[in-house]
Amino acid sequence: MAPTLVSSIAGKKSKAGMALFSFLIILALVLAACGNGSGSTGSTSTKHILTIGAHVGGDFTKALSPYNPTLVNEGIQGMVYETLLFFNRNDGSVTKLLATDYKWSADQKQLTFTTRDNVKWSDGKPFSAADVAFTFNMLKQYPTADSKGLWTYLSSVSAPDANTVVLNFKTPNPPLLWYIGGQTFIVPQHIFQNVDPTKFDNSNPVGTGPFKFARFSPQLLTYTKNPTYWQADKIQIDELQYPAVKDNQTLQLKLMKGEIDWGSFFAPDLDKTYVQKDTAHNHYWMAPTDIFTLYVNLTKAPFNDVNVRQAISAAIDRSQLSKQAESGYVAPASTTGLILPNAKDYLDPNYQNVQSAADISKADQYLQAAGYTKGSDGIYAKAGKKLSFSIKVVNGWTDWETMASVIKQNLKDAGIDASVDDIQDTAYFDARNNGNFDALIGGLFGGPTPFYLYDTHLNSVNLSPKGFNWGKWNDSATDKLLQAYSSTVDPAKQKQAIMGLEKIYADKLPNIPLVNAASWYEYSTKHFTGWPNQDNPYAVGAAYSTPDNLMVVLNLKPVA
Repeated sequence: MAPTLVSSIAGKKSKAGMALFSFLIILALVLAACGNGSGSTGSTSTKHILTIGAHVGGDFTKALSPYNPTLVNEGIQGMVYETLLFFNRNDGSVTKLLATDYKWSADQKQLTFTTRDNVKWSDGKPFSAADVAFTFNMLKQYPTADSKGLWTYLSSVSAPDANTVVLNFKTPNPPLLWYIGGQTFIVPQHIFQNVDPTKFDNSNPVGTGPFKFARFSPQLLTYTKNPTYWQADKIQIDELQYPAVKDNQTLQLKLMKGEIDWGSFFAPDLDKTYVQKDTAHNHYWMAPTDIFTLYVNLTKAPFNDVNVRQAISAAIDRSQLSKQAESGYVAPASTTGLILPNAKDYLDPNYQNVQSAADISKADQYLQAAGYTKGSDGIYAKAGKKLSFSIKVVNGWTDWETMASVIKQNLKDAGIDASVDDIQDTAYFDARNNGNFDALIGGLFGGPTPFYLYDTHLNSVNLSPKGFNWGKWNDSATDKLLQAYSSTVDPAKQKQAIMGLEKIYADKLPNIPLVNAASWYEYSTKHFTGWPNQDNPYAVGAAYSTPDNLMVVLNLKPVA
């Protein structure tokens, strides 16, 4: 797929709120209404108010269009505007929302949705397939709004009747279903038909979702329950509040004091600073949704030698990275590139064991096979040139800085001389996108199946600077397997393609996975129950994940 299909994810990375960027992650908040905390007090006359951590960095700026190109106010996507489907990245399951059915044609060049009856926009007007077709055609008319590049693949979208939407494609591409059904927020034609969605102020948002936007202030966003919502019986929350919080320290303090119900940010030692403050109610769950990896520049020596890449991988103590950099919240990453345990059904049994500890003897074997000899200083060299390179990280991204420090020592123990180049984010992005690096720590973006990570970061179509194949992996066998997956809807054939890709990944290491990357998520059961957790992973819990946020509010119940 083209790189633009994940540009929305990358955009979040370059702002101070992407889930992959641990210490910057956004979210959490909020003082309760009426000065007595959030949620229910048990009185029938008391509003059930859910306070949500979703903004760190100062005052809000009004951005109420779901297609604002730089920023969308928290809650607009998911709480007000819905998608056709919901894809659970924890297990790959699909829930039908505004669509009740979808079918691919035999040649996978046509996708047909059946839209739900008896759905109304929050202004009372009926929702229909025409609104869905309009939304997709709006993205064609305003390409800046098409952040996922859907019209690279679409040839036409129409609504032949009030309950049918037909999307035609230039070439078969079933994996687009996630972006089309699960990541495109449907807007009303009667509101958006004469406006540019990327510039529209949308001061009175009209959606199909469970909440209506009520009030804006620079310090607080307020949403009230939509009484005409098509699943109104499932919504037991009267009001959502998203306060603005100036920084992570303030946010963490509010979380520890119990002043918010739902937070999403990284902080070390949450067991001590949060859970132990109220062990009966305070919880967290860091669902693995992505991977942190060490990108190596495959266009230059020594990284164009697979033995060197394997040696680097063997030398890394992933358990140490997990504990020291990520406070043990996430597990060591599989060198197959699979996000485990989410993708366990795709895992080849040959790769079941994840390397956690460093294996120096194995690293020695790989380096000797590559023709390196260890010098008197303990560093390997070849043809008089020491095995030496730098690792770029972003200054201030503390977990990455810690990982780089650990990796540097791990590699030194294995006879590899690595240095850490701690640079500003703009310099980092420029170096990453243009291939001006030896190695750098970065992220691999996951999806509802392993295909999306492989396609995003290994497809030769996505070679940087166009896309997110930052290491510049260019392999015909990889491309062939990606094409095999994306040309069928047969689960058995797709699994076969994935298992082929994981073998390539594990054997050739186009980059070197380090640890899983989590969607940070803290929650209190003091006022509401029904939160997603490890035992009931019906959605990613992070308050910044959309439309996962919709699934969460559908399941929450006030404490009596």
